Amino acid sequence: MPYIFAIKDKELKEGELGFASPGGISVVLIKKEGKLYALRNKCSHMWCAFRGAHLDGYILKCPCHDWRYDIRTGEFIDAPEIKLDTYPVKRQGEDILIEINDQPKQRTGIKEA
Repeated sequence: MPYIFAIKDKELKEGELGFASPGGISVVLIKKEGKLYALRNKCSHMWCAFRGAHLDGYILKCPCHDWRYDIRTGEFIDAPEIKLDTYPVKRQGEDILIEINDQPKQRTGIKEA
């Protein structure tokens, strides 16, 4: 599947969270040490969105119940078998693009109802 425009590179600041909905999928974008990360914008626990989440190094902490995820892998710190969906992401010129398809790079251990 082709990559879809998500956000302008200049809009995503180093170490801050960005949000977009490429292909109708809500994602949180993070630029950390120059690398880009894209994860599903829903915590595996009660599906809270990450707006207001805290980033500490490579750990993203959900604002609802403090669940912590490694942004590099999507793994839940306390139970690595639970994972957020992660998506391939790349820069193209001034744009950040995300590959959204039916099979994200990682799948959560919990299925949506």
